Amino acid sequence: MKARHIFLTGSLCLMSSLLAACGGGSSTASNPVVTPQSTSLSLRGTAAIGKAIADSAVTYKCRTGTGATRTGADGTFEISLPAGSALPCILETSNPANDKKLHALAVNTGVINLTPLTEMLSTRLMRTDMAVFFTNPDLDAVTKTLTSANVTAAQAEIRNLLSGLLDTSSLSDFYSTPLKAATSASPASGDAQDKILDTLNLALAANLYDPLLTTLVKTNPPASLPVFGRAGCLIQLADKQFMSCSGPGLWETAAYIDIIPGALIMAPGSKRVFTAAMNYPPLIDYIRQPVTWQVVEADGGTININGEYTAPNKPGTYHVRAQREDYPSLSTTALVVVDNSTPDFVPTLSVDRHIVNVMPGATMNLLASINYPPNVNYIRQPVTWSVIEADGGSINLSGNYVAPTKIGTYHVKVQRDDFPSIYVILDILVNYPPD
Repeated sequence: MKARHIFLTGSLCLMSSLLAACGGGSSTASNPVVTPQSTSLSLRGTAAIGKAIADSAVTYKCRTGTGATRTGADGTFEISLPAGSALPCILETSNPANDKKLHALAVNTGVINLTPLTEMLSTRLMRTDMAVFFTNPDLDAVTKTLTSANVTAAQAEIRNLLSGLLDTSSLSDFYSTPLKAATSASPASGDAQDKILDTLNLALAANLYDPLLTTLVKTNPPASLPVFGRAGCLIQLADKQFMSCSGPGLWETAAYIDIIPGALIMAPGSKRVFTAAMNYPPLIDYIRQPVTWQVVEADGGTININGEYTAPNKPGTYHVRAQREDYPSLSTTALVVVDNSTPDFVPTLSVDRHIVNVMPGATMNLLASINYPPNVNYIRQPVTWSVIEADGGSINLSGNYVAPTKIGTYHVKVQRDDFPSIYVILDILVNYPPD
């Protein structure tokens, strides 16, 4: 690979030992490449927030050259800028599940990801709302700000800010560390960085993410940054009120949503009503349940505002999503298998919680509920429990789960024995409780 085309973005060669890989001194962060190139430029990466962001537009604005591409099913994307283009670039995508924008800043070619961590790093470096900045980006300011020293300092500040929630020390560079994201179809296929994003997404999902970004914009000097998840953490909101940032997103006090049933088999063209289970903020009443229903696949049938789902005529595996409107980052998905094998009986499988919080090394009983075919008796509930990750703890036939001693996000699968095509996957967040 040519020296001028190799390492990317905001890591900007954080260690001096990597300077050779950045093309010697000619394209380091302190002296970035800003002149048009005689050959094409390439940026590639992965968009993910807990899981891969699939089929989403990635828009880019460069010093010379703008355009858009789309992510694949695994969240990967590639941008090829024509000859005559010049860096730096700013990238933007959004998560279709909650419309949250993600940004990253590139001063060199190569790998650049779009994740909540790249959003945090970009926000801290530019000290502004990145969605607003993207509408009319000051690329001279990007070139001036993205020095190696600034990126190193900003990343260290974010590590410390998040240290009460999770450990990011294994991730050397938020921008350009290669990322393999898990997908809905393969929730355990992600790499170590993906597991960090999983934990971060669960920890901040309910109400801490936007206030965290605001804190990164407004807090100066760095010593004044709070430590999210640490006892006594408080942040001031736009209305001058104070909010605890000691980790409410980690445990049962956080907003949640679950879907019932979590998995089922339906005949083609048949109908079924899904329901959403959720908690509500204190002293708040809703005229209706604040839920948006959606069929994930374009050919996966239809669902109305009341959760009544009509299966497609084509057999296959589909997914129904329930998303909270008051906490748009919170959603959950049900598995729908459409076939003709059980036209007179609709087998279902549900769980108490799709997201489970447990302390390291602790034991808890996970519960599943199923319906039974007419006139059929079982000696035991016909479900099988399994832990997907090899280091994710253990579980017995009764759903008694023993968490690992290592903090992290893991996954447990519960599957019907009598109808093995339907199953539910639980997110297990292993961490210590907040205040």
